Amino acid sequence: MLTRVLIVGRNSGVLQTLKSYLDGVAGIELHVHTMTNGYVDPLHGLAFAPDIVLLHFDSKHTAELSAWAARPVKGRPTLIVVGPGGHAEATRMAIRSGARDFLPEPVGKSDLIASIQQVCSELRASAIQGRAAVHAFVGAAGGVGSSFIAANIAHLLVAQARRRTALIDLDLNFASTAHHLNVTSQRGLLEALDEVATLDDAALVGFGAAHASGLRVFTSTTNHAVLSKDISSDRLSMFITMLGQHNQDIVIDVPHAIDNLTATAIGAASDVYIVMQQSTLHVRNATRIARIFCDELGLPKQRLKLLVNRYDKNALLQLDDIGRALGMEVTSTIPSHYKRALESSDSGVPLYDSDRSAAITLSLLEIVAGMIGTKIDKPSLLRRALPTFLGGSA
Repeated sequence: MLTRVLIVGRNSGVLQTLKSYLDGVAGIELHVHTMTNGYVDPLHGLAFAPDIVLLHFDSKHTAELSAWAARPVKGRPTLIVVGPGGHAEATRMAIRSGARDFLPEPVGKSDLIASIQQVCSELRASAIQGRAAVHAFVGAAGGVGSSFIAANIAHLLVAQARRRTALIDLDLNFASTAHHLNVTSQRGLLEALDEVATLDDAALVGFGAAHASGLRVFTSTTNHAVLSKDISSDRLSMFITMLGQHNQDIVIDVPHAIDNLTATAIGAASDVYIVMQQSTLHVRNATRIARIFCDELGLPKQRLKLLVNRYDKNALLQLDDIGRALGMEVTSTIPSHYKRALESSDSGVPLYDSDRSAAITLSLLEIVAGMIGTKIDKPSLLRRALPTFLGGSA
């Protein structure tokens, strides 16, 4: 999710200059609010809650700092102050108001960007700490198998790694993960989002579907068309946060589209797996997806992982070619076992339950092992490297 930055003060010209400095910075959403009508509270009349407040003031108008200091510290956004340089009293007031940073005028563009990016990094680190690991899967093209992989990875996290896990399918109209796992529910993801403000762990049991393994699956169950623009990204963010309080892992199946829900899921993710095949089309799409996620949504590149599905060692396009094109190494490969995957999908029986010794299953186990921190040098060493993880002989 984008970090909301509120630029607020009384001089509209200065506010627009500050906004121009920050236009194009990845991962932030800018809002400008000019204070009028005698109000001194920088947050007065806002219809949203900012994550960062960039407050501009001058030596003749310091009541805004006093109003900010009077606000309860808990729940208060991070404050960055821009004000007159060489004004000792103004500096002291900025410090007393709890400002994270004070930038004296004239403020440089690079200094402002650096301050905003530092606070954004701290906010993301704070959000990740103490919550579930969120694994997002997105296909480089339709039909690449990302939903099937996401469903089976989520199942393995529960059935084999013994971790409390939830699966969210953001395909609001087709939700194929429910088909892959053969689960249905009366009250699904959309109903849960409608009531997310009042949900707790006990009430959550009434939403989504429970797989026999213990995996909780949240998909859309509606019979009518749903547009992502009609779904609140704030509610999705709240839902992911709430699930994170009661699970060790959250797997999100992200559709092949860029919208407000995609941005929210990517912003919440600990790691993002781009699923692709060995084709120039997939390389082109994966390159574009990686650029959008990193440059426009602010995702750190180290969180991106490349999965090559239906891997063919004799294909014209090899892993080194893909790595060079995208500027990053392929994280994992999944062999081409179309018949076994189709049988699993059509029957609704996950791969680990239907054939845990198959190469495709072992490749998914290796991915899960990487998620939970187990190191494997070579796929051929999987059974020796993870004897307890594999539960003995398969």
